[in-house]
Amino acid sequence: MMKKFLFATFFFGLSLLLSAQSDLYDEHPAFPYRLTAEEQLLMHTLPVKASMNFTAAPQGPVTAVAEFQPMEGVIVAYPLGIPVNLVSQLSQITRVKVLVNNNNQMNSASSNFNQHGVNMSNVDFWIVPHDSYWTRDYGPWFVIDGNDQVGIIDFTYNRPQRPNDDAAMNSIASNLNCTMYAMPMVHTGGNYMVDGYGTAASTQLVLDENPNETATSIRQMAQEYLGVNQYFIIDDPMDDYIFHIDCWAKFLDVDKVLVAQVPTTDYRYNDYEAAAAVFANATTPWGNHYQVFRVYEPGTGWYATPYTNSLILNDHVFVPVAGSQWDGDAIEVYQQAMPGYTIVPITQVSNAAWENTDALHCRTHEIADRGMLYIKHYPLLGVQEIEEEALLSADIRTLSGQFLVTDSVLAYYRINHGAWQNVPLASVGGSTFEASISDLNNLDTVDYYLFAKDQSGRREHHPYIGAADPHQFVVSKNQSAIANTQSQTSVLLYPNPAVDRIVIKGENLKEVKIYNSVGQLMDVYSLQDGSNTINCKDWPAAMYYLSIYTSNGEKISRKIVKAN
Repeated sequence: MMKKFLFATFFFGLSLLLSAQSDLYDEHPAFPYRLTAEEQLLMHTLPVKASMNFTAAPQGPVTAVAEFQPMEGVIVAYPLGIPVNLVSQLSQITRVKVLVNNNNQMNSASSNFNQHGVNMSNVDFWIVPHDSYWTRDYGPWFVIDGNDQVGIIDFTYNRPQRPNDDAAMNSIASNLNCTMYAMPMVHTGGNYMVDGYGTAASTQLVLDENPNETATSIRQMAQEYLGVNQYFIIDDPMDDYIFHIDCWAKFLDVDKVLVAQVPTTDYRYNDYEAAAAVFANATTPWGNHYQVFRVYEPGTGWYATPYTNSLILNDHVFVPVAGSQWDGDAIEVYQQAMPGYTIVPITQVSNAAWENTDALHCRTHEIADRGMLYIKHYPLLGVQEIEEEALLSADIRTLSGQFLVTDSVLAYYRINHGAWQNVPLASVGGSTFEASISDLNNLDTVDYYLFAKDQSGRREHHPYIGAADPHQFVVSKNQSAIANTQSQTSVLLYPNPAVDRIVIKGENLKEVKIYNSVGQLMDVYSLQDGSNTINCKDWPAAMYYLSIYTSNGEKISRKIVKAN
């Protein structure tokens, strides 16, 4: 008891010493970011708690929402863990939900914000008991369920002496009027990132804190509650107390990931390179390899370099900087990786400095747009074998319940960097829309993006930033003829990318052999004349190679992307 008293007295005294700087921070939280000694002794109780407190999973199919998808706001906690000027900047572009413990804190925050140019019309105070300002770690994970409703996935927070933080999700779900689903897993938000297409990544901490589970059962649970089909569980290269993936990596898009880099003289150098190689050698849900961007993070202390610990909020990216010589290089990496986005450096302050293990991302949490205009599209990328026209297909849904503006659902494209043109995306049933780009020549470079508008006023692009960073492919004509010299057989293969089925059409067909990207034979199917359908729903997302044989001894080679 005396230890706790002295601990609390220390922080109370510290907050008084810093009161002159209350325009930046009111006080530190009552707990450190790391586990306390008492919490370390109680960690064994968390898996038991998780196994007792859970609900059924959402109705599928479930989609976990990525940080770079449309957002309607951001959650922070008061007393603040971020500079008040960041609150001011956030309030200019979105709604800011501020967790306060009571009316006194709300009045204090309101006064502080008014003094520092915060747009109070975009601020909502929620009286939600909490123990700390690390809303990233105990905050909500958003999903879209099979009924197109945005819900929240809860988990058992990995800090056993912070019951208010662990319970905050209930109040947040209530304030957002979202259904909450409790997953029987010990976890933390800083060790979780997703891409919106069924891929997630964490460090091995998720295994360490769930000793009664295996990697297989963890992945099965993630699939059931989060719709995650590919779960990277990576050895943490940082070798520090926290083991959170957001301290050294970040998904910037479905096929873009930012990974920290340390000097070659750092004993962890090979570990960081191995972690980067996990992504570089992996296949994205779009069928290509990840674009791995590296940001140099050699600093500690006041010169911390926690650049991956940033917040993406619609078309803005807020990056923590500390006045070090590497800040400018980090901002440049973001600008190269995310053209069209507004990259905003946020400077630390002396009484609550950024750390390599605790910075801006840790202390904020985005809120998914519950009325999202949702666009899911598997883009044409790289070299594409196209004879007549390029077919674009997309799943477009209005979670707001409003109708699409039918003349404002378009595919924009340009050929060889010429003028932008557009063609309608036409409904072909349900939420599926298609468009085709014709009059393409061999070796044409095509840039394109999709656009939709609904009657709620939402306007969305795919990719999110639109024309500033479009999808791109290069046309390759007559490849089938080259691959099948002297073949008189015509074979049609679609859709490509495929999600749950592949259709093969042709005459005199006998069988098809399926090979994975490294040439291993995966399966053999018997074929018949006319139309054949192969169920590929359970295949991992990747590039596959098909050898199609005819009854008169011919072999036709094709490749196809399996998407999630």
